[in-house]
Amino acid sequence: DKESRKIFAGKTQRDLFIFAMALGKSRNQKFDVKDRQANIPVQNMPERQKWAILSITLAENNDLLCLKDENSLYKEAERYVEGGIKILQSHVDKWGADYPKYLEAELKDILQNSEEDMK
Repeated sequence: DKESRKIFAGKTQRDLFIFAMALGKSRNQKFDVKDRQANIPVQNMPERQKWAILSITLAENNDLLCLKDENSLYKEAERYVEGGIKILQSHVDKWGADYPKYLEAELKDILQNSEEDMK
């Protein structure tokens, strides 16, 4: 519905790509991309977003040599984006306009757990 779409108002495709990728990675949800399209030019991404993509590929492969093949870098990121989009769709369907409140609570839990893990 219109109300649930407002939570993404003003966000770019790049922002949503990175958000969905991070969400997919955090839940370990990735799916093959059936209809791959080059909608988001990588050269226009800020450095921090490029590093997010690189870090996911490094975490997956545990090998610096994986960075040589740019195509596989982005394919891996896109697989997590697919997973993240599926999660996002189910969350928006479930919580609608209240999704940001749910997300904020979930992020607080993640931060709290990571702080406890560091002790």
